[in-house]
Amino acid sequence: MQYDLLLQIVLHAISSISREKFKECLVIIAKTIKDQKKLRSVTQKVGLQINVKLGGELWALSIPMSNLMVVGIDVYHDATRGKRSIAGFVSSTNKECTRWYSRVCFQLPGQELIDGLKICMTSAIRKYHEVNHTFPEKVVVFRDGVGDGQLSIVGGHEVEQLKQCFRQFGDNYNPTMTVVVVQKRINARIFLKTNRDLENPPPGTVVDHTITRREWYDFYLVSQHVRQGTVSPTHYIVVHDSSNMRPDHLQRLSYKMTHLYYNWPGTVRVPAPCQYAHKLAYLVGQNIHKEPSTELSDRLFFL
Repeated sequence: MQYDLLLQIVLHAISSISREKFKECLVIIAKTIKDQKKLRSVTQKVGLQINVKLGGELWALSIPMSNLMVVGIDVYHDATRGKRSIAGFVSSTNKECTRWYSRVCFQLPGQELIDGLKICMTSAIRKYHEVNHTFPEKVVVFRDGVGDGQLSIVGGHEVEQLKQCFRQFGDNYNPTMTVVVVQKRINARIFLKTNRDLENPPPGTVVDHTITRREWYDFYLVSQHVRQGTVSPTHYIVVHDSSNMRPDHLQRLSYKMTHLYYNWPGTVRVPAPCQYAHKLAYLVGQNIHKEPSTELSDRLFFL
């Protein structure tokens, strides 16, 4: 009975996908579906993952910005091969930011800053043009895994590489760009004062004054609902901005991006492209140890 239910979920997940695209193999550990009490939850998640890995879109949010491309970047340090670093690069390819294009690049041992950004960004812009028949006019980059000591270097070294990519598509192509560093490992905590006591603030809470830094354009965002303990906010630091985007628009976009991670039916601590880039870099660094096939670049195969 449990296998029949699983089969129905699988068939429903792939029913909307063309047979030519169904090239991936499905492997399910028997132990995963043995527990009858968890079977419904497990089969549902298996079906959702199959749908996503084959190019499906599970849910979406209204993002009013036109010709917007959102990028996520993260780095994983591979300890098995001389501590070689792998940079994961993920970019959106449609207006709703529900389809993603991914690339990886390898770096020198222990290197955090990315030197292969040109290849990744150039490929992402070409893919965006291939899908939408137009170039992105606004580019928002969420950069994870950067400490305070490297903020100025990221705002100079990496931003300059990204700007050079735009010139390859003509002298007249000059999109606006916003580069945001996302920091999770912070000590700041935010509380909501009520008549009774201090409580965790609701998801979507933004603090952009008083406790922020004088020398940076930054804000704190609480994106998750925590039932136990104290919620940890995420620190967003804008190291480059040529878009003149209003702060509340960037804050709303950042919060909306935390809803689009398809491995979890709620919000996550960082924007979805950052989490996708982390998953990709971790998979390559931990298991594959080489660049994935380009035929998989438009699929979330690493979930």
